[in-house]
Amino acid sequence: MWRRRTLVGYAFVAPVFLFLGVVVLFPLAHAFWTSLLRVRGLSERFVGAENYQRVLGDDAFWHSLGVSLAFTIACVVLHIAIGLAMALLIDELRFARTALRIAFLTPWMVAPAVGATMWLWLLEPQFGVVNYLLQAAGILSAPLPWLGTPKLAFASVVAVDVWRGVPFVMLLMLAGLATIPQEQYEAAAIDGARGWQRFRYVTLPYLRYLLIVASTLDIINTIRHYDIIGVMTAGGPAGATEVLPVLLYNTAFRGNRFGEAAAIGVLLLSIVLAFSVFHIRFTRPEKGAR
Repeated sequence: MWRRRTLVGYAFVAPVFLFLGVVVLFPLAHAFWTSLLRVRGLSERFVGAENYQRVLGDDAFWHSLGVSLAFTIACVVLHIAIGLAMALLIDELRFARTALRIAFLTPWMVAPAVGATMWLWLLEPQFGVVNYLLQAAGILSAPLPWLGTPKLAFASVVAVDVWRGVPFVMLLMLAGLATIPQEQYEAAAIDGARGWQRFRYVTLPYLRYLLIVASTLDIINTIRHYDIIGVMTAGGPAGATEVLPVLLYNTAFRGNRFGEAAAIGVLLLSIVLAFSVFHIRFTRPEKGAR
């Protein structure tokens, strides 16, 4: 009877393992195997770790890694800061809260490629709405090439990613604010705590765990992000926005070096896995917890 129940249990979970094997494990194994090959058109040759040596010895990889880290740090810090501020604002409102939530969540509902295309038109130097509005307000005297210079292009893709990523953090912070007992704020008010003191000694301690979880998940999502930069700049100008996923794409489909591109993908996966391990260890319940 025990063996029969075990076999029945395996039969129920077998489709899930089969799905994971086909969709996740096989592509990962194939990517790792490709990283050990030199692929030129239809010809393949086993080269072992040579692709990794080429990638790690290439200045372009380290430049892209630096761009990825700068892009991730800037985006995550702004996501957390603006998302928390917006959550606090909505939590304090007593009217139109549902409408504001839907309005603020709209960028998150838009597909990244679609949103990037919209901003590509808005930031167009000659006919874009952004330059027109800034000139009409007297802030600019001449149109700016937002995606034509390295610093402006980097700032532009960060701004677009913040526009899309803030609603996710805001939603998490709103859920966290809903769990804070109102008695804590009432006790703090009785003790004479002002707004900043209530935020520092009541709100932040309750949101500390959620802030770490949100920032870790946001780092994992941002460092592997391709859509916005791929559509808006394709890594340019002069490599100013060429993060690792864009370098991977350019190496594979523009440079036709699939082995090196697969090696970049494996290295990027290693970075993401490092943050994932941190996230799992931090969110894992302690032994004996119920």
